[in-house]
Amino acid sequence: MLLITCPVTRTDELVADRRIRSVTNLPTHIALHVECPSCGSVHVYRTGRRRTAAPAPVREARTAVPA
Repeated sequence: MLLITCPVTRTDELVADRRIRSVTNLPTHIALHVECPSCGSVHVYRTGRRRTAAPAPVREARTAVPA
């Protein structure tokens, strides 16, 4: 079960898993295409990071090793 907010009616809807039409795995997030029981159209809900936010590069920690 998913709790979604319909962007058309602005109501919160509890949606069964069978209403998920497709799942797209993208590099920055996962997109769920869900059929809305309130208005009947398919909405896209994204999980994870925003598409514009790229993950910061990981820098190595440089520590001096005692001799």
